Amino acid sequence: MAPIMYRVECLRCVSTLFDHPSSWNLLSGGVPFRQTSWLKPWWAQFGDSLEPSVVVVRDSQEQIRGILPLCRSLASPRTLRFIGDNNACTDFASILLNPNDADADSIIDAMVQFLCEHAATDACGWDFLELDGVSAADPVMRCFSASLARAGVIVHAQSRMSTWLLQAAESWEQQLSNHSKRTRKKTKGFLEAVDKTPGMERVVANSTEQVDEFIGAMIELHQRRWNAVGEPGTYADKRLRDFVIQMAHEMFRNDRLYLPVLRLDGRIIGSELGILSDDLLYIYSSGFDLDASKLEPGRILAVNTLKYVHDQGLRGVEYMRGDEPYKARIGAQPTPLLQLRVVAPRWWARVCHSAWSAQFELKQWARRRTGRELVKVVDMALTS
Repeated sequence: MAPIMYRVECLRCVSTLFDHPSSWNLLSGGVPFRQTSWLKPWWAQFGDSLEPSVVVVRDSQEQIRGILPLCRSLASPRTLRFIGDNNACTDFASILLNPNDADADSIIDAMVQFLCEHAATDACGWDFLELDGVSAADPVMRCFSASLARAGVIVHAQSRMSTWLLQAAESWEQQLSNHSKRTRKKTKGFLEAVDKTPGMERVVANSTEQVDEFIGAMIELHQRRWNAVGEPGTYADKRLRDFVIQMAHEMFRNDRLYLPVLRLDGRIIGSELGILSDDLLYIYSSGFDLDASKLEPGRILAVNTLKYVHDQGLRGVEYMRGDEPYKARIGAQPTPLLQLRVVAPRWWARVCHSAWSAQFELKQWARRRTGRELVKVVDMALTS
């Protein structure tokens, strides 16, 4: 069979794809952070100072087979990043490509060839790809890294934290049996707390009005908690607040939003912001009232959420980035979350990277000397 010929282009207008979400989302692998319900609100809030540089691969029938959703800052035009990159914490960022596509390797090779050939051009030129939020377990990004390595391109992958997946057991009883008798008793207590605590109720948003109310409460509780310890809090940035609100409504319209709250005598004392895929629930953010901490609203919500996952037949709960101790304590398993630095096959980019690498190694040496944990370096080009 003759090899399939691909046409690769760099689109400078992201709305060309956002306005046709089916073509985009079909290649997302079901991951909500790669879909237009996440990325379109992100672009609306953060895209004003960015220029799209979206690499698209089409086959001979003009069907889109792969998308590398990149953008560049107008202040630093030689560095390309994923659309969705910044403090929005877009985890599991990747090339949009069906991993079961029989010709996936060739599609990625065509993308890499295009990037190498256009590295020095004015329209699509680049010195570095700075790709954050990549999972070390992502087969597509591993294939991309291997293809880059074969083309002689330097890929540096490092990890400072992990994402954490709590796999659902075959049954709720088996889930409980994985813990000590004491933990099982506490878990059952948290599950029964809503019915046994006077004035307490758990409500999941089922209208646009409730989405607004519950998101607003979650942001307020989250901010109040961090402000109490002298931190600005995630939502100190108005653009991020507006993004989360807009994104939540997009997810709600697409039946992908999971937004429960705990009320006590009508007052919201806890809230979780979750996003659903076909087989996972991703917990993106939460907040609880410090004045109600003795009731442990966070744990009540978390246990009810895990029970919900079992009731819905989902594969598990993904707690996303951050190595907070509670994630390991409840049995979630870590996967390194990576930052990829891809160096263009140009002499100046390599010179700059050599200086960057020397500085990186100096910092690693300083960490060893002071007993701090080293930044993990991962070889993403290894496919096994």
